[in-house]
Amino acid sequence: MDNNLNQHSIHKLRPSVNGILGIISFSTRIPITRYITIEQMQGSVMLWPYVGMFIGFVAMIFAYVLMYIFHFTPLLTSALVYAFILWFTGFNHLDGVLDMGDGLMAHGDAKRRLEIMRDSMVGTGGISTFFLVAAITIAAYLSIDYSHLLAVIVLAETCSKYSMITSMLYGDDDSKGIGRQIKDGMNIKILLVNLILISIIGYLLIGIAGVVVAFVAVFTGFMMSFIAQRNFGCVTGDIMGATNELSRTITLIVLVILFNIL
Repeated sequence: MDNNLNQHSIHKLRPSVNGILGIISFSTRIPITRYITIEQMQGSVMLWPYVGMFIGFVAMIFAYVLMYIFHFTPLLTSALVYAFILWFTGFNHLDGVLDMGDGLMAHGDAKRRLEIMRDSMVGTGGISTFFLVAAITIAAYLSIDYSHLLAVIVLAETCSKYSMITSMLYGDDDSKGIGRQIKDGMNIKILLVNLILISIIGYLLIGIAGVVVAFVAVFTGFMMSFIAQRNFGCVTGDIMGATNELSRTITLIVLVILFNIL
């Protein structure tokens, strides 16, 4: 019995080519025609931050073209980079921001808030939350010097995905959606291994500030899952998506502060 449980647990945490392709397909507009199961994606959850790093690398190339070939202003570059990231990722996680904003604004108990968050209609809370996140993110990009911006774009996308999978560790499972199944692909060992690897990547990209934001990503993920548990009674796929978007914003703000004081 114990041996069967161990084998089942190992299967949950076993990366595969199909699993990685599934995460890429889910996270970007890159078309993947192969049939991929939720179990295969679940086993590759640990690699999601590095898919984020790939997204950041693509966005970095886009930013380089805007900055050094078209010579766009910093404001226009910042706005277009943010728009490009949202487009390239298929607006997948943006839906989480809208739904979470509506749910948090609603009155009532956790069950009522969860029902509103699942409603397909977008209300004032969702629109307002997205507006604030978008405005602050663009302003944060704008506040980072060009000498750091390209590396920061890569690191912010890596940290946002790391924060997202961190949010899967705490809180009750949602009874609906694929989020509850994907959530099983994350555990504390994966958190710690990724913390070490992303800290190294962050240091290589921008120095000690890159190490700090790796820890900030962990804090953001736990903070978001705590907010979700308290307000909705569980951590849903929408919360994971919202964590991805908010983590990018928080990472950029922290880096602005660190670049000003270090």
